[in-house]
Amino acid sequence: MQVPFFNSLRFKVGVGYIVLVVINIAVTAWAIYNFGRLTLALNTILSENYPNVLVVETMAHAVERHEHAISAILNGDLDSGKTTFESVKEEFYQAFDKANENRTLPDAGPILNDIRSTYEGYVLVADSLYQLAAMNDIPAAKAFYGNIVRPFSQRLSDHCFWLIELNQKEMGRVAQQTKRTSDEAIIAVLFAAIIAIGLSIVTMIQFTKRIIVPAERLTQTVHQIGRGRLDLKIDIHTNDEVGELSREFNKMTERLRKFEELNIEKIVTEKQKSETIVENISDAIIVCDSDSNIQLINHSAEELLRIHEKDVLGHPLSACITDERLLEIFRAPEASSLVNRPYLQFSLNGRQVYLRPRVSEIPAVHGGRSGSVLILQDVTQFKELDKMKSDFMAAVSHEFRTPLTSINMSVDILRQQLLGPLTQAQEDLLQASKQDCERLTKLVRELLQLSKLESGKIEMREELVDVRKVVESTLQPLQLQFKEKGVALKLTMEDEIPSLIGDEQQLSWVISNLVNNALRYTGRGGIVEVKAHRQGESILLHVIDTGRGISPEHLEKIFDKFVQVKQTLDATPGSVGLGLAIAKEIVEMYGGKIWVDSEVNKGSTFSFRLPIFQVQPA
Repeated sequence: MQVPFFNSLRFKVGVGYIVLVVINIAVTAWAIYNFGRLTLALNTILSENYPNVLVVETMAHAVERHEHAISAILNGDLDSGKTTFESVKEEFYQAFDKANENRTLPDAGPILNDIRSTYEGYVLVADSLYQLAAMNDIPAAKAFYGNIVRPFSQRLSDHCFWLIELNQKEMGRVAQQTKRTSDEAIIAVLFAAIIAIGLSIVTMIQFTKRIIVPAERLTQTVHQIGRGRLDLKIDIHTNDEVGELSREFNKMTERLRKFEELNIEKIVTEKQKSETIVENISDAIIVCDSDSNIQLINHSAEELLRIHEKDVLGHPLSACITDERLLEIFRAPEASSLVNRPYLQFSLNGRQVYLRPRVSEIPAVHGGRSGSVLILQDVTQFKELDKMKSDFMAAVSHEFRTPLTSINMSVDILRQQLLGPLTQAQEDLLQASKQDCERLTKLVRELLQLSKLESGKIEMREELVDVRKVVESTLQPLQLQFKEKGVALKLTMEDEIPSLIGDEQQLSWVISNLVNNALRYTGRGGIVEVKAHRQGESILLHVIDTGRGISPEHLEKIFDKFVQVKQTLDATPGSVGLGLAIAKEIVEMYGGKIWVDSEVNKGSTFSFRLPIFQVQPA
């Protein structure tokens, strides 16, 4: 429905603007009129009276110069005095003509006429004085000046001063008139401004009453409706756009209320269904909002953390859960992936359980997140299966050692031809058997070492280890292999690297394994660099190569057991993917951490960190 033009907001706003513009125009015109009167009075003073005063002052000054010329004549300087007198006479006539032309005052005419006649007589007697002085009758000339000439000059000066005084009186009168005009203009403009302000206030009050107040009422009601008060109605009955908007909004609110009534039961049903599903999941689940307040917790989480849902709902997570491991996961869920995050060990009903934490963010409707969900997946069964597998592999490896030793000794006796000469074919078969025995022996040795590390039964010596010495002694036997393959081996170490407490043999094994892997996957002309430096209370060692690198999908499982990343042409006798797994167990036994950064076709960097004075407990 279209609002009529005369009822629309556009019309009301336009009328308000027009009224304000008319008021401003009226005040401006009135101010211009009064300031015009003031300007006219000032122009009268400046254009009429003031020039007359200047001209009369010029005439008085000319009379004074005449007196100076006569004085020079009486003192014997006839030529100079006569010349000065004649030049000043022209100046006097020019000033007199200007004064006569600007005769604006009624009383100025007789005075000017008297000045002219007096000046003409003054010129005549001055000529007579010059004649007496020219005849060198100076005493007679001085007596003539005092009796005849001086009264003329005195009368001229008096007339000039009377004329100046007359103009000054007129200027004073005009100045008073100008002041009155100014006062009248100020009062008039002030009253006009007060009237304009009053009209503007009245206009704004009407504008506010007709537009702003309904808009504010509409806004307040809309805010309450936005908070869920769908039963409210907007009570605005104007005929403009605000009234039309309120009516349409009331219709929309009514439709929303009906829609909510129809769907509230479905929403409640879905909520109960979700809560039932969460409650019956065997894994522990904790749901928090964006402010880390607990919103939902299932029965498994209650048993695991020994808390009750009714006591923790709506409370901050840090106030209800004391386990720092869980709090750290909630604080920085993206700090580590599921693969790199260790399992969490808990005691539940008298037995040890292992849980894998998994954090997911709840997305908000308009972006960001509205909360997070922590799922603690029970992997105890898999952990026990892994332990059974490790125990089985350890038992099998242990049983393999005795027959492998016997086979290896038998092959060595036959190769030494202690039981008789061998043919070339027999020699080749024994060589192949010897290589297979060595490969099986290496596998058995690694399986036994990994089993001891995982079970914690390995005996590691606690001795002061010189890191520089261990690295250098580990790399020394490998120089020949690097030279044969054409790969450069570099060592970069800080001058002062502190020692640490540990097992020199195990540390050497980790470095050797990482360097051998780098050599294996670096082609001819490549570089393998070993770096060591201190960082805080730890020592960092890096093995950097320029090899083919590791693809992203393999990075997450590179340290798992029996995992190898090799191509079809790779041939690594005796290797089944246990080296990095053993290295990881050794580093973590010292309380350290090992990781890898790699990019395909650009190389890899294997790094591990060890605490400086970490002592392995007995």
